[in-house]
Amino acid sequence: MIQLGRFISAILFLIMAGGLPGTAGLAETGTSDLGAVRQDVDALKREMEAIKKQLGDIQKQLAQRPAPPAQVDRRPVTMSVGDGPALGREDAPITIVEFSDYQCPFCKKHFTGTFASLKTSYIDTGKVRYFFRDFPLDSIHPHARKAAEAAHCAGDQGKFWDMHDVMFNNQDALKSDNLRDFAQTMKLDLDSFNACLDSGKYAKSVDRDVAAGSAAGVTGTPGFFIGKTKKDGTIVATAMMGAQPASAFSQVIDRLFDEKEK
Repeated sequence: MIQLGRFISAILFLIMAGGLPGTAGLAETGTSDLGAVRQDVDALKREMEAIKKQLGDIQKQLAQRPAPPAQVDRRPVTMSVGDGPALGREDAPITIVEFSDYQCPFCKKHFTGTFASLKTSYIDTGKVRYFFRDFPLDSIHPHARKAAEAAHCAGDQGKFWDMHDVMFNNQDALKSDNLRDFAQTMKLDLDSFNACLDSGKYAKSVDRDVAAGSAAGVTGTPGFFIGKTKKDGTIVATAMMGAQPASAFSQVIDRLFDEKEK
């Protein structure tokens, strides 16, 4: 920390002297003292820049904060599941729709901590059909929208979920050049992938997902909707927001199964 008392004394001296000292002022103040004041000013500037950066980081974290644990809205939400990528049997009795952002740390937390459990217990066993829809938070995640498009471009070659997994596992490297590197590593047809990505082929698809999520009440990510599967492509769903443990999903899914049996 700077020597605050010395800094204030020097500032007061400069004010009383009517401004920065000239040659005569330097003689009175002393070259070493003035140099020390300048060092203090530089140190203060550095501290202010550090504080501004910390405040910016805090602001970003607050903007991305998840909903409180196990926040479940019991009011039913009727919505379309969309025509995007899905896992699980088409005739699975329960449907889950996820709205997600590839740069969102809480979406990654869901991917690494909960999704695998859901897949093993419910998707792979034929109990749940799982839809993924895009909800990039453009104001704080500048690369999320293009990443969403890249996943669909990979999907043209049957690799949507592979690209989905790669991007969540490399969340800090989602610039366009990185996306092309991922495609190359996955041995995709690069000419087709790059043409798809550059043309914005799936930009409108991402827009439709964002509009659908907003209409359903999504304001942050991840957001989930869980309901009984219907043949018309809609569900009357329970909404659940934020990165939740697998047990929170199980409570809703098991309740829907109990209602189905009754």
